Amino acid sequence: MDTKNLHHAYLILGSKTESEVYFASVLSSLGLKEAGNPDFHGYRMDSFDIESAREVRDKARERPFGLKKIFLISAERFTHQAQNALLKTFEEPSKNVHFFILLNAPDLLLPTLLSRMQIVRSDHKNVVGPEEFLRLNLKDKLKFAQKFADDEKSLSAFLDSLMSLIRTNGSMDKNLEKIFIVRRFTDDPSKNSRLILEHLALVLN
Repeated sequence: MDTKNLHHAYLILGSKTESEVYFASVLSSLGLKEAGNPDFHGYRMDSFDIESAREVRDKARERPFGLKKIFLISAERFTHQAQNALLKTFEEPSKNVHFFILLNAPDLLLPTLLSRMQIVRSDHKNVVGPEEFLRLNLKDKLKFAQKFADDEKSLSAFLDSLMSLIRTNGSMDKNLEKIFIVRRFTDDPSKNSRLILEHLALVLN
């Protein structure tokens, strides 16, 4: 994805965790945040319905407060009525308004809407998600840490996803505590993400 020349709409394919981490890395590369950003509109839900689509359509018409207005739609289901309601918005995109739809399969979208989007895989170029990271051996974890830092991805989002995964599995409580300790420092942009991940590579079981 060329963040210096954004398309108006992207479909990010992959697991929910991988897609969220990928999207967070895109926001980070744009110098944007979700929290406290009046130009960010997130819709994370089981089913994206026509009422939500109409709300998105109306908000997309409003001028952004800053340089870019970002819409995130992450859903297990995307109703046909909702897609049809957004079709004109995608056909005639407003300047500096960008949509990111997170789904696990492209066939959940109507061809008419899909044809107006660019498709990106969250695992492009062997992107390693939290589950895969835990399974890597030490040598590969250290390689991952270097690549992660080089790609300037969001460490906070990655660690949040890692902790969520561990909580869901109901295991590795000691690892959860180790991640939580370093997570408190990752919002500071001066912190070195490579060193933090290398530290976790050494201490995680």
